[in-house]
Amino acid sequence: MIRLVFVLTVICAVSSALLAAVFNMTKEPIAAALEQRTLQAATLVMPAGLPVPEKVVVGASTFFVSRQDGKVAAVAVEGRSKNGYSGDLALMVGLSKADSTLVGYEVVLSTETPGLGSKIISDAFRKPLLGRALDGNWVVKKDGGEIDAVTAATISSRAALECIKDAISKMEQADIE
Repeated sequence: MIRLVFVLTVICAVSSALLAAVFNMTKEPIAAALEQRTLQAATLVMPAGLPVPEKVVVGASTFFVSRQDGKVAAVAVEGRSKNGYSGDLALMVGLSKADSTLVGYEVVLSTETPGLGSKIISDAFRKPLLGRALDGNWVVKKDGGEIDAVTAATISSRAALECIKDAISKMEQADIE
């Protein structure tokens, strides 16, 4: 019995050491890839023709700010919702400071149902939102708003709109100039 316990302990110790070594070796490349993917998403949601955004950290939020003629032209910030169909949803949201409209959004984190909830990035849902005033009513029709939800994915549509509202709120609170 003692021999079995010893062998099992050795196996667990070796496995744990290997797992810790692999974690330490991959931690930095994973963080760098996440940073690159986040910057790429921020660049995609900015208006065309603007310079590559610079990273600005205000409080707990990271903003990607693109300036034109010394003024903030657009901001990209991550908006989050815990109310997705399958859990958390995070969108990188591009917001125009020049005309206070939504420029675009890209999914950063999603556990939504493939084929249904993932339709929040479809043109049918996205296009009516683009160019919409930031101070508008960001609510689906089913809840008394004026935005058509994705058919069979109302929960995902609500979560996407919550992400957009969260991003708008972060930008307004940070008052980036």
